[in-house]
Amino acid sequence: SEVLKLRDDIRKKVNAALYWIRVPGNLLMDAHREDLLRSYASYWNAFECLVDVICLLKPQEKLLKAEKHAQITTFINERKGVLTPADIQKCYTEIVNPGFVGKAKHAIRTCFSETVASNYIDDCFDHENEDKRLYNIRNAINHGEIDGENLHSRMRVNSRLNVLRMIIWGIFGSIVRFPVH
Repeated sequence: SEVLKLRDDIRKKVNAALYWIRVPGNLLMDAHREDLLRSYASYWNAFECLVDVICLLKPQEKLLKAEKHAQITTFINERKGVLTPADIQKCYTEIVNPGFVGKAKHAIRTCFSETVASNYIDDCFDHENEDKRLYNIRNAINHGEIDGENLHSRMRVNSRLNVLRMIIWGIFGSIVRFPVH
């Protein structure tokens, strides 16, 4: 009933997220038959839908051209003008064109306390162990780099799926209030 009260554009995205959450099936009743990779990919799709919702409800502040230029200059000066390819990519994705990662970080910061948001952003995009980054796992699944039959690969995905679920339900709970029993 709470979803029905949302604006049409928001409700469509929330319904899409709910669809992706339901796709893997009843995860409590059919846990023994869960397709782990499909579940992870579905939950990530739900995450992307909810990121869009938060960005519609509270749009990101766009940097003015002069502000971007100043941040780029500061970025370069901090490195004394010596940039590695990784630095160039970081500058582009954090300042010039944040894209989905920027939207997701904004959504997470909007929905969670500063400490929790920092931890979730690290889990999604910045974890020092790249294999544990939720976004990297999503990309590896979608690009066929994870073997669903390999125990180590399955453990990698399974160990991070609950974190992704917690993020999704936290964002969802900031959009629509629902009882948790």
